[in-house]
Amino acid sequence: MVRKMVSMMVSLVMLLTVLSACASNSGNNAEPSQSASNTPSESAAPEGTDAGTGNPADLKADLTWFGLMGPEQFEERYNQYIKQKFPNINITYINQTDEQKLEQVIASGTEIDMFLSSAGELREDYVPANMALNLTPLLEKHAVDISTIEPAYLEPVKIDGNVNLLPITDNKFVMYYNKGIFDRFGVKYPWDGMTWDEALELSKQITRNEGGKQYIGLWMSPKHYLRVAQNSAGFIDPETNKATVNNDQWKFIFENIFYNFTRDPGLQKRASEEWLAHKDFNKEFLVGMYIYTSGWMSSADTSLAMDWDIAAVPTFKDMPEVNTQPYATYVGISALSKNQDVAMQVLKYLISEEYQTIISKKGMITPLTTQSVRDAAFADYPFASEKNIKALFYGKPAPSRVLTQFDELVIEDALDQDAVRQIAMGKLDVNTALRNAEELANKLIQEQLAQN
Repeated sequence: MVRKMVSMMVSLVMLLTVLSACASNSGNNAEPSQSASNTPSESAAPEGTDAGTGNPADLKADLTWFGLMGPEQFEERYNQYIKQKFPNINITYINQTDEQKLEQVIASGTEIDMFLSSAGELREDYVPANMALNLTPLLEKHAVDISTIEPAYLEPVKIDGNVNLLPITDNKFVMYYNKGIFDRFGVKYPWDGMTWDEALELSKQITRNEGGKQYIGLWMSPKHYLRVAQNSAGFIDPETNKATVNNDQWKFIFENIFYNFTRDPGLQKRASEEWLAHKDFNKEFLVGMYIYTSGWMSSADTSLAMDWDIAAVPTFKDMPEVNTQPYATYVGISALSKNQDVAMQVLKYLISEEYQTIISKKGMITPLTTQSVRDAAFADYPFASEKNIKALFYGKPAPSRVLTQFDELVIEDALDQDAVRQIAMGKLDVNTALRNAEELANKLIQEQLAQN
C-alpha cells in the first residue's frame, strides 16, 4: 500500500520538473511547462506520436505500463494483441514486486503511461500517487463507447462521479461442484438460481464422516467472498476510518453463510485441527461445493476434479438474481503521462468487441453485456460444450461496496483470520465474533494511521 511517501516523492519529482523547465525558459519568455493534473493535458501529443489518425498502424509511441501481473501473463493477455493492432507502439512493462514498488519507480523518474489496477488499488495506490485520471474528456474526444460495459463495473472506479479506469476482464465467482461426491451420496446437483437456504439443504446431505474422511457440503475462500458479498456491505466508514462490521448487514452474511454451514460437529472438529483450504476441494476431494473465482477453469486439468461443473453462486431469497460484486481487472491512464491520446486509443481497443471476443474465448470473463462476446466464453477449451458456462453470467452483479484504503486490514486480519475461523470451529457466536473483529480492526487501522 502506498503511503504518504508516495505523494511526497511524486510532488518532489513534479517540482523538480517545473523548476527545470522554468530555468531553461527564463531567457526567452517561454511559458512554463504544464504540470500534471486529474484531467487530460490540453497540450499537443509529443513529437513522434500521431494520435489523430484513424489507422492503428499510423500510431507511434513508446508506452510504459505498470502492474502486479507477471510479465509473461501481461504478454499473453495484453501485449501480443496490442502489438498486432498497433505495430508502431512499443510497450515497456514494469512488474511491481517487493523490490520494485510504485513509489520506487516514480522516484526513479520513470514516466508511467498506463497501469493495471483493481478498484481498491485505484484508491490505495494511484490516487495517493497523483496518477488517477478522469477519463471522461478523453473518452469523448476519441468517441469511446462505454455503453456496452455492465454499469456495475464502472461505479466502483468513479471519483467525484467521473470514471477513472475501464474494466478489461472480470474474475467471476462461481460455485464449483464435484459430481462424483454428489453421485456417491445420491444428492441432486446444484443449479443456477439456487438460494442459500437450498444450498444449505444440499450441504447437509453431503456433510458427514465416512470411512475416516470428513466430507464437507459447501465451503469457499472466505476472504474472497467477503470482498464481493451480495449485500454489498462495507468494511469502513470513509468519514471516520472506523470499522463497520458489527452491524446487521454483516450479521446477515455471517449467520446465513459462515454460521449455518458449519454446525456439523465433525466439520468443526476438522476446522479446529486443520483449517479448510482449496486443496480440500481440488486435491483431497472432500468438499462437494466450493465458491471461488473463474480462474480455476482456465487450468481445469490441474485445478479441478475430473468430473466437475459449475453453478451460479447461490442467491438470497430477498435478493433474487443478485450475484456477487465485480472483481475486475482495470486499466488506467496516468495523469502524469505525456501520451494520453495514444493510450486512450489502446484502451479503446481493449474494450472493443474485437479484443473482448479474443480473450473471452481464452477464458477471461468479459465486462461487456454484448451477447456474442459472452457466448464466446471459454470457446477455445474442449470442455466448453459440456459445462454450464452460462452460470458465469447469471443474474446481475451486486452494486460495489464503498471502497476504502483500509478494507484489506479488516477482511484479512479481523474477519478471515479471526471471526470466520472462530465461528467455523464452534468457539464463538456471530455477535461476539463480529464485536471482537470490529475492535481488532479499529486497533489495526489506528496502528497504520500512526505509521503514516
